[in-house]
Amino acid sequence: MSNNLINTAMSGLNAAQAAMSTISNNIANQKVNWYNRQMTVFNENGGTMTSNGYIGNGVNVSRIHREYNEFLAGQMNRAVTKQSALNSYNKNISQINNLLADKGNDVSSAIDDFFTSLPNVTNNAEDNPARTTILGKAEAMVNMFNKADQSLRDLEKDINSQVTNTTKNINEYSKQIAKLNQEISRSQGFNGAEPNDLLDQRDRLIQELNTLVDVQVTQQDGGFVNVSFANGLPLVAGTRSYEVSAIPSNKNSERLVVGYSNGIDEVREVDAKRINGGELGGAYRSRNEVLDASRNQLNQLALVLGDQFNKQHEQGFDLNGDKGDKFFNLGGAHTMPNGKNKGDATFDVKYTDTREVKAADYTVKYEGGKWNVTVEPGNRKFTATPNATTGELEFEGMSIKVNGAAQEGDSIVVQSVGNVIAGMSVAISDPSKIAAAGTKDSGPSDNENMKKLFELPDEKLIDSKATIAGGYGSLISMVGNKVNTAQVDYDAQNAITSSILTQQQSVSGVNLDEEYGEMYRIQEYYMANAKVIQTANTMFDAIMQVL
Repeated sequence: MSNNLINTAMSGLNAAQAAMSTISNNIANQKVNWYNRQMTVFNENGGTMTSNGYIGNGVNVSRIHREYNEFLAGQMNRAVTKQSALNSYNKNISQINNLLADKGNDVSSAIDDFFTSLPNVTNNAEDNPARTTILGKAEAMVNMFNKADQSLRDLEKDINSQVTNTTKNINEYSKQIAKLNQEISRSQGFNGAEPNDLLDQRDRLIQELNTLVDVQVTQQDGGFVNVSFANGLPLVAGTRSYEVSAIPSNKNSERLVVGYSNGIDEVREVDAKRINGGELGGAYRSRNEVLDASRNQLNQLALVLGDQFNKQHEQGFDLNGDKGDKFFNLGGAHTMPNGKNKGDATFDVKYTDTREVKAADYTVKYEGGKWNVTVEPGNRKFTATPNATTGELEFEGMSIKVNGAAQEGDSIVVQSVGNVIAGMSVAISDPSKIAAAGTKDSGPSDNENMKKLFELPDEKLIDSKATIAGGYGSLISMVGNKVNTAQVDYDAQNAITSSILTQQQSVSGVNLDEEYGEMYRIQEYYMANAKVIQTANTMFDAIMQVL
């Protein structure tokens, strides 16, 4: 009987030791963000049948339970991917805003300086220093346009780098999750116990993967989880991982996008519309919504300013009585055939009316013998009508000559103002070539054409709706409003994420006060079982003395 008592009490001591180890582990990991609190689960041992009925045989530790709430974990992952996307988006567009609003890189001020230098020639048309000043201000303005455009191009390269680095990190996380799937399955198959530390590691990796791109997680038999992204493309399936890569876009070879392969087929571009959440989704969004619009509007401004100034300048006469020549050199549209085109069609684009040219990207697709056009931003669609005489496609201030032959489904992207600033420069270097005079041989004091040049900033030239100053102001306002909205959205999402984290920690986090209380209870439990053993030994000694 005493042996049974001792064995029963020993089971309590062993259980207490296991519980104390669990408590110790909880306390040690209290500052570990990804740790889920553990709890020792006791089960009653089966009793022994005696003449007096069943007598219990103590307790056993059935498992170490992980305080984990799958619903809250899913909410946290969704919150994290939204927060990360907004953070990435906000950082990228803030750079654009800082660039355009920077007083040291202020295109607006350079434009004002250029036009305010014109009255000096208006007042004294033959003044050579005044003419030289105009050329200097023109050079400064062009340089400012080029600096801003190059900075925006550099941001494009930076986003390309973000795509490259993010895809590499996604692959690394996918490999680690697949490896943990194997280890967890093996551990569960070996003794049926939950490998809590491995489960915590896998949850951590999944959440960190969510900071890169929005992923969907499904639980499978055998301890596996499957992970997919972009509405169903698998990244992890059991113990196998799949890779993504940064590849040139079919529509724009200068732009890196996510490519995916299932290990059998060739690497294919993943539709940008399927990339949501995380740093990758935020980078995509900043590029598509703000960077493209900013570059287009800046180049549109340069195009209209330069072209309209040229046209008016060409109406005048210089100090030598010669007809005015173009004042600015300008670049043009940028065309990019789709990488999957089967035909060899290319476009030559020229401007027919720069006041009607939009700050937009056109996807021109050959379908059913027609060229159908999709305009971004806005997803506006129409069919381009060829000119009856020239056969050229004409729309929105542009005329497009089609070279070669297109096949069904071929497409070409036309960035209407993509390379305007890249090709912009001051065309004249001789101050005497400034065409200030209104008529030929009217004398050096004639300033009638210069007066008209000075009036250009007051005309509604941008889309025939806005002045030059209004066009740049609209650009600054657009970016600034998006930055403000993004910050509000980020702050709101941050509050949501913090709230979910608080809920999750209330379930899974380590509360030191609770652990101290549990430790005290286990200590009392341990001492009580030890007292039983002591009492059993005393009883056994008494029996031995009687015998």
